[in-house]
Parts: sequence; C-alpha cells; structure tokens
Amino acid sequence: MKILLVCERSGGHFFPAFALGQEIKRGGNHEVSFFVTSSILKHSLEEKGFKAWGRSFAFRNIILEGSWRFFEGIFLILSLRPKKVIGFGGRDSFFLLLWAKLLFIETAIYEPNIAFGKANRVLCGIVDRVYCGFRETAKCIKGAKFAGIPLREELKKIEKTEAKNMLGLNPQGSAIAVVGGSQGSRFINDNFLRLVPDLRDDFDIIHLTGPKDYEEISRFYSKIGTKAFVKDFWDRMDIVYCAADILLCRAGALTVAEASYFGIPAVFIPHPQAGSHQHLNAEYLRREGAAIIFEQNGFSFDDFKNTLVMLATDKDMRQKMAGGLKNIDIVVSSHEFYKNIFS
Repeated sequence: MKILLVCERSGGHFFPAFALGQEIKRGGNHEVSFFVTSSILKHSLEEKGFKAWGRSFAFRNIILEGSWRFFEGIFLILSLRPKKVIGFGGRDSFFLLLWAKLLFIETAIYEPNIAFGKANRVLCGIVDRVYCGFRETAKCIKGAKFAGIPLREELKKIEKTEAKNMLGLNPQGSAIAVVGGSQGSRFINDNFLRLVPDLRDDFDIIHLTGPKDYEEISRFYSKIGTKAFVKDFWDRMDIVYCAADILLCRAGALTVAEASYFGIPAVFIPHPQAGSHQHLNAEYLRREGAAIIFEQNGFSFDDFKNTLVMLATDKDMRQKMAGGLKNIDIVVSSHEFYKNIFS
C-alpha cells in the first residue's frame, strides 16, 4: 500500500510523522513517502532513504501559499496515487487531505496537541479517522482514538551525573536548561539573560539559543564569567534533559511530552502566536503541579525572576513538581505509536 504522510515545517508536526514513517519502513509491508514544506527536513528525509515532496517558501503568506497548496495538492494526489493519506497538522497539509478525501482515498489526521489546530479542526469532521496525542482530547472527539506522542528514538535516559559530566557541568550541582526550540526564542533568551546575575553561582546553565542569538549570548556568558553550556542547536537532547533540574521553554506537544518523560519540572512560556494550544498543553502539566506558566502577553519580569530564583534554590519544590509528572501518561514508543494507528 502506498502511504503519504503529510506534515508542516515545524518539528512538532514533523517528528511524529517521521517516527511513524520509520516504523512503516521497518515493517516492509507498505511504501511510504512524505509531504513536508521545509527544505532542511526534506533533505534529512531523503538522506534516510525516503521520498519527500512539497514546495518550500521562504515567507509565510496565507493567500499565496494557500493558492499554491491548492494546485500542488491535486497534482501530488493524482501523481502519487496513494491509498492512504495521514495528516499531522498545519495549514500546509489541508488541501492534500481535502483532495484525498474528495477522490475517495482513505484519510486520517493526527493531532499531537491537547487542542486541535485550525486545519485539523476543520479536517476532523471530514477525514475517515482521527488520532490524538492526549487521552482527554480523544475522549472529547467522537470516534477519535488515543495514539500518544511518540518519543524520538535517540532520546534515552542517562544517569544524571553522567549527563552533567558530558556537558562539562558540576555533577554535584543543579542546572537549568533554556530551550526555545530549533530556531530559538528571542523573548525567552532576553528575559533569561536579565536574571542570570540573580542565580546562585553553583547553579549551572544549559542554553540552546537558536542560530540568530548564539554569538551574542556566547559573548554575554564569557563577559560576565558565568559557566554555561551554550549551543545554537544541540541534537543530543537526551543529555540536556537528563542533566537539567529545571526546564525553561515553550510548550509545544513534543516538549511537554519529553519534559514529562524525563521528569523535569518546567517553566513554560507558551508561544503567543500558537493559538491556545501551547497554553493548554502547559496547563495540562500545571494541573498536576508539575509546571509553572508565564504568558508572554502581560509578562511580569519581576514575577518570572522571583519564581526562577526560588525554583533554583528550593530542591524540595523541584522534587514535588517532578513527582507530579508521574501522573502524566502521553508518551509512547515509536512502535507503540505505529500499532495505535494501524491496529
């Protein structure tokens, strides 16, 4: 069977699709290809032996992109003739799923977030099957099925002391990891740097800056003499997660799932342009006492600083938050993810 996996340009859409694609390929029973709108991700897929389609644009314009995707969608469906199309969210996927359904091809969507994105909200009433990353989301959609959020294969639990040693940190101390996603977050970076002087000297810093801010932030730490592990991007996130005692980050579904899997108390600053789903993802952990949320709109730096400093100095508070993560049950292996969708 020919299967087309359709995803956007962000990691939150791409990684679940990639996890499923790898499992389909291992099974050898189906032929799988991808539609993805990032030239970097397309290149990565092709290096791993997958066929990847989709025009990449350097800009985001809903009218121009939408017009292109409309015709691109029908062209690819008629050219590839897949027997099944599975969408992983994002507006780039919309027309491919729509054309597939109109041409009587089996369709499905997967929503990793606790709240459906705009494209998936429309598509869930059209497609044949709906899969969800969160159990409570699946319960709210008639006919939907829980699939979980697949853990990336390269993420393995490492003993904390070993992880700290691998990053050159104090194995006996504590550490905060600042992660703004693959592109970084200027807002998170700027506000964290403002409070660095208020952190204890023995509290190590892991700062993944994103490519735009890397040089400036590296100079900052060198200038003030604070020991920090600083990278623009780091693909060994398992080491980062295992070394960290606090995580400061956005609240995409994958980040929330990985924080829960590795048991890290998190301070979330949901992206203000991600609709409401990042806030709701973060709220899911906060209800269990496992996370703290600061909204970017109406942000109070003083409250943020006081909270981070308190969390850095109060080990009991961190342990209590980590205990709440034991109640979170959304992470599955790639193989479990595959079975949940194809069983």
